[in-house]
Amino acid sequence: MLYHPKSREEWLKLRHSYVSSTEVAALFGASRWITAYELALTKSDKIPSQFEASERSEWGQYLQLPVAKKFADDYGISVRALNAYAVIEEAGMGASFDYEIVGVKEGTPPKGPVLQDMYKANGPGILEVKTVDYLIFRDQWHEDDDGNFEAPAGIEIQVQQELHCIGRSWGVLGVLVAGNQGHILIRDRDEEVGKALEGKCRAFWRDLKAGKLPPVTLPEDAGIMRKIYAYAEPGKLLDAQADMEIRDLCAKYADAAQLAKGAEEIKKTVQAQLLERIGTSEKVLVDGFTISAGMVAPAWIERYERAGYRNLRIYTKKAPAEPKAKVA
Repeated sequence: MLYHPKSREEWLKLRHSYVSSTEVAALFGASRWITAYELALTKSDKIPSQFEASERSEWGQYLQLPVAKKFADDYGISVRALNAYAVIEEAGMGASFDYEIVGVKEGTPPKGPVLQDMYKANGPGILEVKTVDYLIFRDQWHEDDDGNFEAPAGIEIQVQQELHCIGRSWGVLGVLVAGNQGHILIRDRDEEVGKALEGKCRAFWRDLKAGKLPPVTLPEDAGIMRKIYAYAEPGKLLDAQADMEIRDLCAKYADAAQLAKGAEEIKKTVQAQLLERIGTSEKVLVDGFTISAGMVAPAWIERYERAGYRNLRIYTKKAPAEPKAKVA
């Protein structure tokens, strides 16, 4: 089924009701942005949606159209925005899209007819545009022996869910790296993967309806846990003296605090030693390192209202002093 939301608010409402193609990777532990636990809390309205545009994503959205046009010109295809939200209702899964490939252009394209041939053989496909930082591409996008690239798992899963939801047989990842290097990754629809995605989504909603949440993933979910338990009831006391698990957690926290304190002292000491060695130099080149020690201009920071928060502190009890020996 295809929906055509008329506003961003309508699109967000639709997205909230389904596991979207950018969220489904969380159900496989393959999302860089959200865990399955956080996704469940969001969909059940226990926490507000964390879907907010960042500067990086805003630039990506702004560049989508010229990047899509460039790929269309390079490969001799016609593309248009696919302003629809596709869903498989019974599975609670959905997908948004960037562009669809809807035809071929006359003449031989500069980079060959590979996408023209795909269109002629399979009909319309989808075009997912990605703008990627060079370092991220180098570290997370892998090239095989034949020179073909594989996207991070979350993106590969995203494309398969899009194809599954809209029922298209093929799609293309058009990737612009560092603003000046283009790659295309052609993907056929894998029906077995689509069924696996559908099964994961069905199980997710079934568990959510039964009140069963996915397991917490730490440390990824630590921030969410602090948000969930952000309130302390004044005067409420929990006697956990017999709770060995809480005692062990306190011991781990105390040990980590001591390690952090020691590490911070080492950092301050080394920093002082470095400053003594580099003097007034703003930048220093070292084998394997670069030191930046420039000035930060003075600034006036206006007063602001700080939101209340829970101040979790753990103190280590001192062992009781041994009784003094009595003098006869």
